[in-house]
Amino acid sequence: MTKNNIVFNHEWIVEDALKDLTGLDERQIERYRQGCWIEGVHFKRVSPSGEKTQRGITWYNHPAINQLIQEA
Repeated sequence: MTKNNIVFNHEWIVEDALKDLTGLDERQIERYRQGCWIEGVHFKRVSPSGEKTQRGITWYNHPAINQLIQEA
């Protein structure tokens, strides 16, 4: 398999997985979400019906978050 064919299977993850991977707690994640993370880039909310809402499940883009930290 060449480098161009590699698929990252865990790009978008839920909060529990983000906590496991980063060691951040709920409060820290919320502070990043309200601060430097950009909705649609680092996180997004998706409802089961597909509608835009503040009450949907929040998904986190782990590679984008890692890149932000790496470039900081």
